[in-house]
Amino acid sequence: MTLRDKRQAEFADTWWNHGKYGILNLCPRFGKIRTTINILKKMEDNCKILIAYPDKKIKDSWEEDFEEMKYVNDNITYTTHLSIHKHSGTEFDIVVIDEIHLLSTAQIGACVDLFSQNDHILGLTGTLSKYTKRDLSQDLGLEVLAEYPIETAIEEGVIVDYQITVIKVPLDDITPIQFKKGKKTELKQFKAYSYIINKMMYAGGNTMFMRLARMRLIQNSIAKLNVTKKILRDHHDERILVFCGITKIADALGIPSHHSKSKDKDAFKRFAEGEGTHMAVVKIGNTGITYKPLNKVIINYFDSNAENLAQKINRCMAMEYNTPDKKADIYIICSTEKVEEKWLKKALEFFDENKIIYA
Repeated sequence: MTLRDKRQAEFADTWWNHGKYGILNLCPRFGKIRTTINILKKMEDNCKILIAYPDKKIKDSWEEDFEEMKYVNDNITYTTHLSIHKHSGTEFDIVVIDEIHLLSTAQIGACVDLFSQNDHILGLTGTLSKYTKRDLSQDLGLEVLAEYPIETAIEEGVIVDYQITVIKVPLDDITPIQFKKGKKTELKQFKAYSYIINKMMYAGGNTMFMRLARMRLIQNSIAKLNVTKKILRDHHDERILVFCGITKIADALGIPSHHSKSKDKDAFKRFAEGEGTHMAVVKIGNTGITYKPLNKVIINYFDSNAENLAQKINRCMAMEYNTPDKKADIYIICSTEKVEEKWLKKALEFFDENKIIYA
């Protein structure tokens, strides 16, 4: 039995011995599904189970781990967070909410109804901010029963250590781009958006749409795209996963990409299983997906959500026992504009500042 196996069994016991109602906050790449299987094996054969997750692709990870750990149960119902409301009024022996930190306000409301009919609730997450922890406690009565933070997992050799390189890039002020009111460089358009936002704030107006427009401009940044391309060229023979904010940037990288408009729907699955060197993804791949070893992760776009950024970074941190000294290599491409620097500072709250290099 490895230390990872031992910890998984311990956390399963913790949930079991504390009312069978609560959250296990176990860092990504630790093995939350296997911890859950330890719990399920304590229950009656063929017990009635509901497993909810944010994305349908996560179902594959559950089924693979069930097969590997020889857990057989014909009474499992799978659903997405979006469809939790469909199971309101149904009784289960256990309800498992995977990636519980991603529940929306409406989905939390659906959980209130579901939980009222069920006594045994297991919430799973690898990244839980203090704000989400507070909301889940207040709205669902769920408390964190056990935590296994990233740094502890690294110290115990359960996941690999990491280094984050933040590359700060000025927005492009050379190439004109067509906007609604004529052609401007992305830097000049960014400044125009910021000026309008400040003016609207002073007047007490609603700045949401202008802020979204400014965010989309950063997502589309030519300067950040060019830096990402250079890293890919310099490491053309390494396995690299790139997280992008929009499909336009993912497709412009010149590597296989996966998003809602992708024609080859199986390309992402093949990459996760170890085929190919580079893959760009949009709004997928940062939670509940296990990849064959990655050399690097590039984060071309992020927001201020620390939970989302931590999930992306941790895709590269699974322990490889044949290369125990491996260090996860993470690149974050950030503009030099204060608004994105502010997002980054907030988003890196889960990580040791001594392991972050600013280039």
